[in-house]
Amino acid sequence: MQTNEDNVVFRVDEASDLPIWAQLRNRFSYLIRTGVLKPGEQLPSVRGLAADAKINYNTVTKAYRDLELSGLIVSVRGRGMFVQRDVSPDESEEDAIDALLENCIRQYRSKGMTYRETRDRMLSVIDDMERKSREAEEEKRDYGIS
Repeated sequence: MQTNEDNVVFRVDEASDLPIWAQLRNRFSYLIRTGVLKPGEQLPSVRGLAADAKINYNTVTKAYRDLELSGLIVSVRGRGMFVQRDVSPDESEEDAIDALLENCIRQYRSKGMTYRETRDRMLSVIDDMERKSREAEEEKRDYGIS
């Protein structure tokens, strides 16, 4: 896991309702399906990722197990976890999410908002979500949990 803020493989979203293992699974699934992680590429070790992300070892194990059951990664005894060689980038999940986003845009437009106003509104929502996530991280640090 890299330390550069833009290249972090995984960061817990404290404001999310999803359990941490599901957040981790979804992140790796996204990285694999979009081709960021290539077929045959090794994933971070369970212990290393747990330490870097400051999450429980069992949480990483559960996420990796789910990815393996989904056919996205394979465990090689004594060597680690690797992206399956026959996984091809799949944009169907992103296409479904894009369709939801387009529907939201159409709903804003039907209220009389311009594309610019819609974009500003959506960016405001994103900024608010990001701010809440940062605040949750800071609160966690204040309690010495990080």
